[in-house]
Amino acid sequence: MNETTAMTTTEAISEFRKAFESGINSIVTAANIYVAAIDENPRNADQFRLAFADSIPSSAWSGFEAVGRKWMHPKLLMGPISNGKKSTMIKRLPYSMQERVFDRERFDLLCANGDKLQIDIMEATPEQAEQIFDGSSVRSLSAQKSFIESRREQAKSQPEPDVMPYTIMGGKVSFRRGVSLTRQEVKRLLQEM
Repeated sequence: MNETTAMTTTEAISEFRKAFESGINSIVTAANIYVAAIDENPRNADQFRLAFADSIPSSAWSGFEAVGRKWMHPKLLMGPISNGKKSTMIKRLPYSMQERVFDRERFDLLCANGDKLQIDIMEATPEQAEQIFDGSSVRSLSAQKSFIESRREQAKSQPEPDVMPYTIMGGKVSFRRGVSLTRQEVKRLLQEM
């Protein structure tokens, strides 16, 4: 490979970033044009769908409208963010909060032991994101504590599965210590084998 014409990986990443950001900005411009046209006449939506039927799936138009109206951040058009549940959660947030998420702002996360972490939602698990966001805003640390406690109470109310006094593997039965079985349990054990 010729060193004078080859792009380094760092340069390629930089060029890609510029092109990608330009593409996102162009999508926002296109979405704004679309929204202005449908605000003028709602039937224009059908005209746009027909004009671009060969290149834009009909399901994408609601996303363009959401971006143009600043209901949804344009980066959410690219698809789910590592997890569909987390993407749905972020889509429900106000646009200003979505921008904070994509600006990689760190939010307070209360740990079960009482410690507080600063966490980037893009790196958070769906469960952590659910603890931080209540649907339309950021939960305070005291609200997160209540959230954790309610989850703990829900877990307690779930019945634990019956632990069988034996295990069956490879046609063999292994009993735990101090096991006594009724006739019905022996029948069930033989049926399972």
